Amino acid sequence: MAPPLLLLQGIRFSIGTTALLQGATLSVSSGERLALVGRNGSGKSTLLRIAAASLAPEGGSRFIQPGATLRYLAQEPDFGGARTALACVEAGLGPGDDPHRARYLLERLGLTGEEDPRRLSGGEARRVALAQALAPSPDILLLDEPTNHLDLPAISWLEAELAASRAALVLISHDRRFLQSLSRAMVWLDRGTTRRLDEGFAAFEAWRDTVLEEEERESHKLG
Repeated sequence: MAPPLLLLQGIRFSIGTTALLQGATLSVSSGERLALVGRNGSGKSTLLRIAAASLAPEGGSRFIQPGATLRYLAQEPDFGGARTALACVEAGLGPGDDPHRARYLLERLGLTGEEDPRRLSGGEARRVALAQALAPSPDILLLDEPTNHLDLPAISWLEAELAASRAALVLISHDRRFLQSLSRAMVWLDRGTTRRLDEGFAAFEAWRDTVLEEEERESHKLG
């Protein structure tokens, strides 16, 4: 079995005195489609930021295969000092990437590329950030709430684009239909630790309830 492209092990992170992550694990292999699920405030975005190396954990390890390319879509994009939307997207392209893909993606997302990044609406900023993440055709895509601020045609287009992509995906989303369509496995972040199920999001609630019922039975036995 091929080693994962990206592997987080034993990840610990606290906010103040609250232990948010307590030994979390995330393994992403080539072509995988993972939904990262959990309650609001459980640390999903924090774990994704650590996976993207935009946040350092307090403990644990992060490994990425040498030469693997990764792009991360944050909830709050930062376009630096770029003067146009097109320049934002082009800035993320590498020497071997298709220079025409930046403009193609922006046009498919309803933008000209000449927009001023400082004056974008929430929906426009999300579209530019998506184009920025997708343009290099990376090996790994980490997407935090990619459908936020998008209308239904844009969500449908994005779903088809990701379904056709060869990238490994890790998705955080409140859009249940989007997760059901794209995910093939799940990582559930619960009380600081992670559990994995190699089934899509449609199986999540039944699996979660079974796990919690088993925990309840075990706690009664111990009591």
